[in-house]
Amino acid sequence: MAIVNKLTLRREHKSATVELASLNREMALRMITLANETGEIMPLIKAVKAMRSAEEFYSPDTAQIEDARVQKKLGDVLLNIGKNEDDLSALEAAISAYRSAITISSMLGAHKLRTETRKSYALALNYAGKGQHDQSVSLMGAA
Repeated sequence: MAIVNKLTLRREHKSATVELASLNREMALRMITLANETGEIMPLIKAVKAMRSAEEFYSPDTAQIEDARVQKKLGDVLLNIGKNEDDLSALEAAISAYRSAITISSMLGAHKLRTETRKSYALALNYAGKGQHDQSVSLMGAA
């Protein structure tokens, strides 16, 4: 009897996780619409947070590629705002969105999306001043 209860609980957990991810995706899409209507970036930042809030519950069985695509799109919009308006909060949110998209696409084996997102992630890090610095230039002969 305990095995049946355990299996039932696992099924219910999986179902609740899928539902939570779907609700967070829906809320994120509404925040994107709000941002388009108002021209403000805070709804976009909240959309990233909404999407990431369910991430800890993702597994290969419950994660959906659409979540990664939404996060990538959010990251792209926030990256453009951040670099064009010199807005660090937008860049930080873009970095967070890209991380999530990379995690989900890696989990699901979506290599093309993962590669595209990693490039955007590196670009966002550079604009935020957190990217890898090219250390191939030697200062030895400068003196």
